[in-house]
Amino acid sequence: MNRQFSEEEMHAADCLQEIQRVINQLHITDESFLEDTKKEIPRLKELLNELEKYAVE
Repeated sequence: MNRQFSEEEMHAADCLQEIQRVINQLHITDESFLEDTKKEIPRLKELLNELEKYAVE
C-alpha cells in the first residue's frame, strides 16, 4: 500500500534525518568529542522542538 505523506510527516522525517546526521558525525574516539557534542546541542534541541510540535495535541 502506497500512501501520500503529509507535509507534517515529511518535515518530521527531515528533522529525524538531520538528528541522525548530527549524531552520526560525533565520534567518542575524537579528541574533541565533548567539545563537538556541546556545539551540536543547540541544533539538536532546535530539531527536537520542531518534532515536539507534532507530538502535542
